[in-house]
Amino acid sequence: MNCDQCRDSLVACVEGALAEGEVLLCRTHLESCAECRTEFAAVSRLHHRLDARGRAVASVSVVEPVMRRVLHDQTRPASKQIRARVFARWGLGLGAAAAVAAVVLMIVLAIPAAKANAAEMLARGARAATNLSSIHILGKLRTPPADNFSAIAPDQDFVSVELWKQLGGVPKWRIDKPGRMAVMNGQSTLLYFKTNNVGMKHERPARSAFDTEWLHELANVARMLASERTAIRMPGSTVEFTQQTGADGTKKSVVTIESRSNLLAGDYLKNKFFSTADTRRVYVFDTPSDRLEAMQIYLVAQAAPQLIFEVTQIDYDQAIDPAVFDPKLPEDVTWMQEGVPVLPDNEKYVAMTAEQAARALFEAFGRRDWEEAAKFWLMPLDDRIKGHLGGLEIVSIGQAFTSAFSTGSFVPYEVKLSNGETRKHNLALKRDRGSNRWYVDGGL
Repeated sequence: MNCDQCRDSLVACVEGALAEGEVLLCRTHLESCAECRTEFAAVSRLHHRLDARGRAVASVSVVEPVMRRVLHDQTRPASKQIRARVFARWGLGLGAAAAVAAVVLMIVLAIPAAKANAAEMLARGARAATNLSSIHILGKLRTPPADNFSAIAPDQDFVSVELWKQLGGVPKWRIDKPGRMAVMNGQSTLLYFKTNNVGMKHERPARSAFDTEWLHELANVARMLASERTAIRMPGSTVEFTQQTGADGTKKSVVTIESRSNLLAGDYLKNKFFSTADTRRVYVFDTPSDRLEAMQIYLVAQAAPQLIFEVTQIDYDQAIDPAVFDPKLPEDVTWMQEGVPVLPDNEKYVAMTAEQAARALFEAFGRRDWEEAAKFWLMPLDDRIKGHLGGLEIVSIGQAFTSAFSTGSFVPYEVKLSNGETRKHNLALKRDRGSNRWYVDGGL
């Protein structure tokens, strides 16, 4: 049992819900892993605190993602607490319990038959997905081909998304979409932008990176289904449970869950990412094996729910070719540096407001001052960007605004490009932690 598998099992271990053999594997790993022992101790303490408040803990599975969120919030600065509460739902926008003053209190209400049947199916599906050695997922997502891995765009066509994850031995993973790829080979973590041949590399392994968290949550099937099992007990969720017969004659169990994001409707980032979206999730299980075999996610922001993501294939415990985690990149790839460097006149840029930074960037593009423009740009300014934005004219720059989901700012702008095209959008800016200067995070 590795760290990911152990952490998936911690809550069940504390609650006495693991089989004897799984308990032994979990305990054996804890003996050799100080980090997992620390998390196990924290989970145990919170479990006992809930139990001491007279709640029927045995009737509610206080799943690991919720407990980890609460424990994490206890250690975070107060300035981040508001965003933590907004983001109390993991990458797919799944409902979790609310964290209030670092203690979760769950009241078990009467559960209709549909919820009871759905909860039982989710529990069986979670058990069927424990202790996996690998998982391979194929899916399709409505998103720009080269945009962030978690970005959703209902007006876009579907693009393919593929994930490989090795769970046994040394954890490794890879995620691909048409415009970008992220890989962790057990030693380093790589992001590659296919459209402009640019890469970024961290000389360290990462459990997730480069905006791929929601896909990793999806790949942790047992944890995901356990989280959903808690979500359906929360007020405001709608649950359906049906049984069907597949084209091959096998029985299928279908669980449908609809819930709302905690992000307010007027927020700029509402429904732009899975974690900020109001969604309907449909899980299809193979009844004989209890394993999840298909999934659809619908955006319910409009009158008619719209399919935005679909898992078309899941392969469990299959050998993955080692070459998957060692992709061959072009020899002329341009490598990005980590972070934004401190400049000799750094304080000049630190003192800028978001509006001033946006204006300085656009003015630099207008006069084709690439050295100045690069001070706000993480990626290399290649010929494609220079040709598109060089010589632009500023029409207007509006007042910056923020989102509860983001630590950055958004600046409305309108510019006229050198080809006569008018571009009107919101420039996303963030401050770099090291230099404290603004850099572009999207919107161009």
